Amino acid sequence: MNVSDVESRRNRILESIIETYVATVVPVGSQLVARKLRSVLSPATIRSIMSDLEEAGLLEQPHTSAGRVPTERGYRFYVDSVMEAQELTPEQVRQIQDVITPSDAEIERLLERASEALAELTQQAAFVVAPTVLHSTVRQVELVPLGMHKLLCVLVADGDVFASHVVESADPITRDELLTLVRFINSEFVGHPFAAVLDMLERRLLAERDSFYFMVKRSLDILQHALATEPEDRLLLEGTSYIMAQPEFRRDPRKAHVLLQALESAEELAGSIREDLRRRGITVRIGREMPAEGLEACSYVAAPFALGGQVLGGIGVLGPTRMDYRRIIALVDGMAESVTGTLGRWVRDAG
Repeated sequence: MNVSDVESRRNRILESIIETYVATVVPVGSQLVARKLRSVLSPATIRSIMSDLEEAGLLEQPHTSAGRVPTERGYRFYVDSVMEAQELTPEQVRQIQDVITPSDAEIERLLERASEALAELTQQAAFVVAPTVLHSTVRQVELVPLGMHKLLCVLVADGDVFASHVVESADPITRDELLTLVRFINSEFVGHPFAAVLDMLERRLLAERDSFYFMVKRSLDILQHALATEPEDRLLLEGTSYIMAQPEFRRDPRKAHVLLQALESAEELAGSIREDLRRRGITVRIGREMPAEGLEACSYVAAPFALGGQVLGGIGVLGPTRMDYRRIIALVDGMAESVTGTLGRWVRDAG
């Protein structure tokens, strides 16, 4: 038997153990693998291969007399090298399309519906990293006077992302001055990322040769105050009860408590997902690859959604490491593609 045949047989046994354990949450023995594969291999031969997989760190044996269960390394090897992509069924495609075509074209509602549906379809927690103005490009800025020293700054970004902030001004500012600032900002910075606008204004201010020095200084002060409290990332989480109902957490209250604490302060998780989304593909993090303390017993699958080629955010699923990766990757990818398609249609229809 050549090397490729040995490797193929080894991978089939690993795949069988992982898929059986994901479905049953029970350590898998050699006789069950033999029945599942309907193979000419004897249970003794399968046991020998299982021992090899254990030595390689892909399986472990929780008790001497028990079968084997996958390790984090085993799941990672399975996802990267063994698992074959799964196509969505026509029924799953229909469910996704029905969910993400709300009658009102509002991005916030679209993302809420998408995450709710993904949680229900996967029976796991689903999340959306929603776009904020910091990660979006300027479409329009409006400044509304609320008094001589107070104004409302409305920031509108591509993708219907917006934020509004009340800004206090040390110096009095008139309605006419605000109108001048609005014309200046919207003529100079539309199409640039909001985060880059601050750098652009600071560079122009430092040059000290700009004939628009006053407008640059005023614009910088207002936008700095408005963006100071704008979050880097916004994480929407649906279906936490699904993950709490998984045997790993239902049987271990301490583990469940740690997980809930980690999900309550999700800034680190959101930042990690945002970094992963910049790679533009599907990301799978498993076990100790997770970014936040308390999530070591979990994995997530995330995929980006975009508008006009620009990644706006991402959608994904969070569950235990014992996750049906083939199915969940297909559903996450399908949902992300559908959200991207819907956003594109909205833009075309609006145009």
